[in-house]
Amino acid sequence: MKIEAELHRILEKAWCSIPLTRQDCKYLLSLEETSFASGLLRSTAGSIIRSKNDNSAVILGQIGVDISLCPGGCKFCVFGDGHTKFTSSHMSEEELYEKIEGFCKFGDLYGLYLMTMHQYDLDHYLRVIRQARKSASETTQIWANVGDSGLEALQEIRKAGVTGIYHVCRIGEGKDTNLKPEDRIRTMRHALDAGLELYTCCEPIGPEHTVDELVDNIFIGVEMGITQHAAMRRVAVPGTPLAKYGQISELRLAHIVAVIALCSLTVPTMAYIGVHEPNALSYASGANIITAESGANPRDCQGDTSKNRGMDMARCRKMLFECGFTHIRRGDESKIPLNLEYLHQTDSLN
Repeated sequence: MKIEAELHRILEKAWCSIPLTRQDCKYLLSLEETSFASGLLRSTAGSIIRSKNDNSAVILGQIGVDISLCPGGCKFCVFGDGHTKFTSSHMSEEELYEKIEGFCKFGDLYGLYLMTMHQYDLDHYLRVIRQARKSASETTQIWANVGDSGLEALQEIRKAGVTGIYHVCRIGEGKDTNLKPEDRIRTMRHALDAGLELYTCCEPIGPEHTVDELVDNIFIGVEMGITQHAAMRRVAVPGTPLAKYGQISELRLAHIVAVIALCSLTVPTMAYIGVHEPNALSYASGANIITAESGANPRDCQGDTSKNRGMDMARCRKMLFECGFTHIRRGDESKIPLNLEYLHQTDSLN
C-alpha cells in the first residue's frame, strides 16, 4: 500500500530525531484513527519509544490525600465547587502509611504522586511528603500534584523530598475552569526554577476539542522542557457539567499518544510518555507509563478510587507484560525483568 508523501516525510523526521513542527503535528492529528496511516503512526511511535528505553516501562502510584470543595470549579472534576457531592476530608497518617506500603511492597514503584486540591495547606502537605519519604522504598521517587503555587512553596516542597511535579495548563483553562492559564503556566515555570522536574499532559481531551486546541496544548510542555508528557481523555463522570459531551475512544486516545510521543522525543529532558486512563492500545502506540491510583480521584464518584476506577499494582504489572514490555524501571533507573516468573512473585497473575 502506498504511503502518503507527507506522512512518510514526518515519520522519517521522527526516526532521525528531527523535531516535529506544529504543522507536522496538526497533520498527524488530522489523520483518521481507524485508517492505515494511523496504524503506521502508532506503530512508529511505539517502536521508537521502546528502542529509546530498552523496551522498559514505569509504574507510578498516586494517592489523593485530601478532599475539599475546590474553587477551581473545573467542569470535568468531581470536586468542583458548585457541583461536587463530596465533603472535606483528610487522609489519616495510618491510612497513608497503609497505602504507601501496598504500592511499595515489591520495590518496583518508580514514583509516588501525592495529590491534593487546588487550594492546600502547605504545612500539612509538607508533613505528608515527609511521611511518604520515610515510608516509601528508597528507589521510589516522591512527586507532587498540587494547585497553583509560588516559587517559595515549591522550593519547600523540593526540600521536603519531592523530585518532580505534575502540573498542567489544561484544554479550556479559564473557560471550563475558574483558573487562569497564565497562573497555570507561571506555576510550571516556578517548578522548573525550584529545581523540580516537570511532568505535564494534554488533558482533559473531549470529543469537541479541535486539532488546533490539541496542538497548542501539547506544545506548552514541549517548549518548556518537560521530563514526562502524556495524554488523558476526559471521563464523562455523571454529575460533572461536561459529561454531556461524552468521551473519545481509546483508539483516538492512542492516536493522540503517538503524536505526543513523536513531538516530545527530541526534548532533551524527556524520558517517558504517559496515558490516562491505562489501556493496551496506547501502550502499543508510544506510552510507557502506567499509574496505579488510590484515595481521592477527580474522575471518580467514589471517595477511594482503588475501590472503583483506580488500578492496583498487580493489574499494572500484568497490563505492561501483556503489552510486551520486558522490563520495569525503578526510580533509580535500575531495571527489573518483567516476565511470568516476576508476575508470580508479585501476585500479579489473577
